[in-house]
Amino acid sequence: MRNANNQWKVTGNQATPAEFPWVVAVFYEGEYLVGGSLIAPGVVLTVADPLMDTSATKMVVRAAEWDMNSEREPFPYEERLVEKIVSHEDFHFTTGANNLALLFLKSKFQLKYQIATICLPSIESSFEEYGCIVAGWGRTKFTDRNNSAILKKINLPLVNTRTCEHRLKQTEELGWEYNLPKSLICAGAELNQDACIGDGGSALFCPIGGHNSNTYVQVGIVNWGIECGKENVPGTYTNVAMFAEWIKQKLLIFNYR
Repeated sequence: MRNANNQWKVTGNQATPAEFPWVVAVFYEGEYLVGGSLIAPGVVLTVADPLMDTSATKMVVRAAEWDMNSEREPFPYEERLVEKIVSHEDFHFTTGANNLALLFLKSKFQLKYQIATICLPSIESSFEEYGCIVAGWGRTKFTDRNNSAILKKINLPLVNTRTCEHRLKQTEELGWEYNLPKSLICAGAELNQDACIGDGGSALFCPIGGHNSNTYVQVGIVNWGIECGKENVPGTYTNVAMFAEWIKQKLLIFNYR
């Protein structure tokens, strides 16, 4: 959003341009498909479910995007073609277990102020429980018809696994027989504070080195939820730390440098 003086005005839960330079948008046949994060200059981390039955030749990754409805932004976006899609071999569509994928780009992004990579955690990583953020172009609320044109952000607390599973069991949609897959972590459960439709694949990242730190590590990938922003109903995220070795192995297998 830009005023008459060409100053970009950020309102509500909107991110500022280049605030999260690892956030990327994935397009398929010219249409926005899913969010993602740049984990290396030529590799994007996202979820597997929207990539089923897609072709890498029709896919484009866009970095440094902010307002999808404007060509006049503080930083021009850049695009790269996708060479290969590598989804997790044990991805389970129904439960969201092992829901992650890597996009290998045909050419690398040149890193700069508005395009950067995000750190990945190890299995032993520890990070702040509060101050975690999701940034994406998804809907602002469940009843919206369209995604947000401007990159939005939301602060979310992490929810421990036992509490998350218990709260999900209490929902009509899942019931008491539900078991949370080990590959998922949870965040949110606060009224109107949640990722939503269109945010899938986007990073959940938390500060390291203290609550006020500007250094983040990606702890999750937006996976699935029950509507958006329902009180006491957490959203689920692929646990990135659990797949740190899988990611490393794929980078080696595909000879990524």
